[in-house]
Amino acid sequence: MPLVALGLLILTNGPVFFVNRRLLDGALGWEEPFTRQVFVVTALVAGAAVVLDRYRESGERLFRPSPTAAAAIAFFAVWIVLSSFWSLAPDITRGRSVIYLGLPALAWIVADLDFARLRAALGLAAGVAVAASLLVVISTERIGLDRNDDWLGVYTNRNSLAPVAALALIVGLSLMVDTRGGRRLGAVALSTMSVIVMSGSGSRTAWLALAVAVGAAVVVVTARRGWDRHGGRALAATAGVAAVGTLITVALIANMWSEPTFAQRRTIWSLVWDKIGERPLQGFGWFSIWGVPEFTSADPLLARGEAHSSVLEVWLGAGLVGLVPFLVIVGLALHGTTRAAWRDPGVESWTWLAVVLFLLIENLTESFVLWFSYNWVILMAAALRSGVGAPRSPAARRLAASEPVTG
Repeated sequence: MPLVALGLLILTNGPVFFVNRRLLDGALGWEEPFTRQVFVVTALVAGAAVVLDRYRESGERLFRPSPTAAAAIAFFAVWIVLSSFWSLAPDITRGRSVIYLGLPALAWIVADLDFARLRAALGLAAGVAVAASLLVVISTERIGLDRNDDWLGVYTNRNSLAPVAALALIVGLSLMVDTRGGRRLGAVALSTMSVIVMSGSGSRTAWLALAVAVGAAVVVVTARRGWDRHGGRALAATAGVAAVGTLITVALIANMWSEPTFAQRRTIWSLVWDKIGERPLQGFGWFSIWGVPEFTSADPLLARGEAHSSVLEVWLGAGLVGLVPFLVIVGLALHGTTRAAWRDPGVESWTWLAVVLFLLIENLTESFVLWFSYNWVILMAAALRSGVGAPRSPAARRLAASEPVTG
């Protein structure tokens, strides 16, 4: 579990860049020797762990994942590597995309964890990141804050810090529900620290995604429990609450739509969409377009190096051919966690659904799939657990084991 937590922490990216830039006096960039080596080693270790799985002395083996998800993940990873053949920057595409061949291995390991170890790994990774960021902000404002006085912590921007804090908050809320004594106090401390860091970051998109994800997950679990106890009346009441929540969410988005955080994104989306039209099927090669001055100089906002939307990012870099398996993966992640929450409402299914919903909503306004990201790993893990094509996911096994024996 600690190694999984370390892998996820590394794939939040920020701590790696912080060590390279602040402690090793390196530059901020993906091609820096230390930065690249850390991500390569992480991918290799995960891959080696899967390859050597059958040699474990305990006799335990990784579970058989959803064949549909496994096929989509494998195709996506291979396709972005192949995109180096028509990439605008073949060396960059090849060098970075090969790391994506190892990330599914880590996702498989994450998917195989039982809920207690999974929650512990997520809480440890996110908790360390949040605590370190809070420490940096308190001790060195020059490093921990950006030019607008928003908190960065050990990350390069507030929109990298805030989602990690939100993930820590979801884990903290989950722990508070079914733990006692010292562990509950630790969960309260983690949640409080996460709220403070999220507030300091000033990321509106993270708060919005968190509220929608947590609220929607609560609605699904509550609706199922109400249905079991009170039938249609409870379901109708829950539907009313969901409708009110939807209206509030739409109103908030409409109110924020003209603010800079969305206005700037709309400009970026428009420019990226126009570029996609030039190569809609195969894309420009993974990562490559952001190294082309002719494109990035078209607008100062493009200098940020991402499309601020994973859907557009995949379409831009890997084309429609790459977008299809990507949508299959995120669709399976959402389907599997929603189905589990409806069939077996509880803390575990609520946590998985809240996490997946949060990460998916974040991907609408950020290009997390582009980076070697914990976000992408967790979504792949959820897809692998979906059981589509083979009812042998951990959730399916537990459901089968809990059914009464008849004969």
